[in-house]
Amino acid sequence: MKNEAASERDAGVTARRRVLLALPAGLVVQGCGGGGSAAAAAAPAVASPPPSGVGGVAAITSWASRPAAAASPGQAIMITDVGVNGSVWISNGSDWVSLASPLTLAHKFSNARMDGSVGARTDVLLDSTTIPAYVLRPISALRITAAYSFPGAGSGNKAPQIKAWFGSGSYATSYVALLDTRDQFTTQKSFLLAVTLQNLGSLSLNQVRPNDYAGGASGNAWAQVGIDFSQDVTIGLGALNNAATADPGDVQRLEWFTIELVA
Repeated sequence: MKNEAASERDAGVTARRRVLLALPAGLVVQGCGGGGSAAAAAAPAVASPPPSGVGGVAAITSWASRPAAAASPGQAIMITDVGVNGSVWISNGSDWVSLASPLTLAHKFSNARMDGSVGARTDVLLDSTTIPAYVLRPISALRITAAYSFPGAGSGNKAPQIKAWFGSGSYATSYVALLDTRDQFTTQKSFLLAVTLQNLGSLSLNQVRPNDYAGGASGNAWAQVGIDFSQDVTIGLGALNNAATADPGDVQRLEWFTIELVA
């Protein structure tokens, strides 16, 4: 009787071993091995992705909805509405700093045009873009490049212009002239204009070059201005019909423009 009981017990142990050996790696069956209570796992666990904003994964948000920089030191965020294709910003504990420098804020093949039929000495806004409040830091700059052409047959002076305004300002009134080329171009058919606007340790204290392209004794010199970048600032690119007549042949075309943030 003892031999038969021992044989049955041994057969049972062997059968249980075969079952366990056939199980996938990592699978533990409750009740085996002395009544253990480990739960069965039918497949290897798949790691969950880290929460947004943790471990180098950037949170995706708009500039207006960004968290406070002081509360997010070292955090990276993806901003969807600043930059041509969005942009990544990192908190240094006090400000959000663009990962890219320069960062292209706007780039457009505009092809907007005006001609002398608007009337002599008339200002025309051709295109514009808005820089959201606080995108420029106290020590940072805008680099504005604009390509103009003059395909018409008129002989009047050509006068591309670049202006900035904020608050209740507009291209026509309460603006700051960043570039004023009146009485300077006559026979040229195209050229590339560049303006640099730099904050001087303050969001509302800046210097711009050139304020006047080439006229006067201080052409291309730096000029101090007061554009408040703690609120939205619009950069407008346009032209002045600088001819004494209303000749439609005095065509001025804004081919393209680029605005970059240098931080």
